[in-house]
Amino acid sequence: MQRFEIINELIKKNNYSTYLEIGVRNPNDCYNHIVCEFKEGVDPCIEEEHPVTYKMTSDEFFKTHKKKYDIIFIDGLHIDEQVERDIINCLNSLNENGIIVLHDCNPPSLHFAREEYYDFSTHAGILWNGTVWKAIVNVRENINNIYTSVVDTDWGIGLIKKSENPNPIINKNKYFSFKKFEEKRQYYLNLITVEEFNKMYLQND
Repeated sequence: MQRFEIINELIKKNNYSTYLEIGVRNPNDCYNHIVCEFKEGVDPCIEEEHPVTYKMTSDEFFKTHKKKYDIIFIDGLHIDEQVERDIINCLNSLNENGIIVLHDCNPPSLHFAREEYYDFSTHAGILWNGTVWKAIVNVRENINNIYTSVVDTDWGIGLIKKSENPNPIINKNKYFSFKKFEEKRQYYLNLITVEEFNKMYLQND
């Protein structure tokens, strides 16, 4: 199941009408596939020049725009500090019953989770998930009243929603060792299958 399929299913199930994408890059990767009444995208267009609603960084966008959205997809710079800022800003820009979706949450190995994108010396090549997983761990430990899951598909699709039944964690991996993360990634990410996603997020209550 690909990222845009998950997003479209959530839009359909919850009758969402407003969508924001952080880190559009090539719109054909995700943005153009999204079926929503109102959608906007944010990207500084440093790597590729494509049509985008707001040609700026996400930090710049959130400083000047105070709109609220039903569903927000984060696929910008894959460095944990930036991802964490994006999550916090998106939570403040989320409508009630809204949801945040994140890409690249479940790197298969250390090479995919490298901090430096331009290190192409390993078998991961140009593929890069970055340190998004660290941001997931941080927000699950430090932000109250959110429920977080990561669907085990398409490099890990994170889901964060405001909740009266949160699922916080205690981070026993304070130095963010990837080896320790691998040993307990189910715990740190609340990793779920596509089938579990369908039951938890798409079936009627």
